[in-house]
Amino acid sequence: MSKTESSSAQLNFAIISVADLNKSIEFYSEVIGLRSLPIMEYETDLDINMWSLPKGTKIRQSLCSRDNSEVGQVLLIEFSTNKKNYIRADLNAGMVRGFWNINFYVRDIYHSVDILKNKGYLPWSEPTQHQIGAQVGTPIEVIVDGPDGVSVNLVQLPENSQRESIQDMCSFFQSNGTTTKGFTEIVTTSHCVSNTKNAKNFYHNVLGMQEMFSDVLSAKESNQFLRRPDQGETLITFMKGEHFYGKIALSEPLNYKVPNNIKNACPPNIGYFGQGFFINDIEKILAINNLNILYQGPIHISEEEVKKAISLKCPGSDALIYLLEQ
Repeated sequence: MSKTESSSAQLNFAIISVADLNKSIEFYSEVIGLRSLPIMEYETDLDINMWSLPKGTKIRQSLCSRDNSEVGQVLLIEFSTNKKNYIRADLNAGMVRGFWNINFYVRDIYHSVDILKNKGYLPWSEPTQHQIGAQVGTPIEVIVDGPDGVSVNLVQLPENSQRESIQDMCSFFQSNGTTTKGFTEIVTTSHCVSNTKNAKNFYHNVLGMQEMFSDVLSAKESNQFLRRPDQGETLITFMKGEHFYGKIALSEPLNYKVPNNIKNACPPNIGYFGQGFFINDIEKILAINNLNILYQGPIHISEEEVKKAISLKCPGSDALIYLLEQ
């Protein structure tokens, strides 16, 4: 896989197929505090299309974001197809192969958890302080069951860290602030892979992202709040673009197995099925060897149709990636 010359990307939007668009919009706008664009309605007009669904499938969608930010958005899509399954077939399971959580920074994790509890979104555990990497520090984290089988990871940053990049991130968080509800846009999203090297090469060589750090997590407190085996060892590798937010956390189980329902992680099934990135030049991507490209053509994101876009399977997991030319 040869490297492109494009600038470094970051996650622009997580793509979630929803059971009830209005309920999901309420969560991301009224609970998290993102701004939701007016609902857009259209139907697939081509036999072969971006979502790989039958021609005539009706679609309702809304893009949720922080004002003046194109990073860490959430694209909610409701497909009219009747037969749908949940991508996370066992909603009591923890990590699954592919995309499985979205991560928001919060100022006061205990206050944020109370807000979510009062709305009926329940945490997997009490907020837990744990170590990530030798120099990162000890954030406080918790995972909450959001709508559509999506795990919502809240993080309160550590007050002290020896690592300069983490100090910079804390400073950025303090200066950039949160929504009126106390949440950021998506800061990190977790991608569970079977082969870290292949996935990392894609994010680096194709999207220009850089490795922040890599470590093996095995602490009991981490495993418990993440619903991993107590003795589980997980290789975690953080990939970062030009922005402090929109990072990718690659997670590879080393001594245990996770549910692998990746073939089900596609429209119209309900859940987090795709990652979207804005890039400068689609043609440079198409010239790269050995990419498993599924579709090339237009895509609707907000009020306008993006003419040049492709969908492909990410090496290392086969999860769906959508690249859009700005």
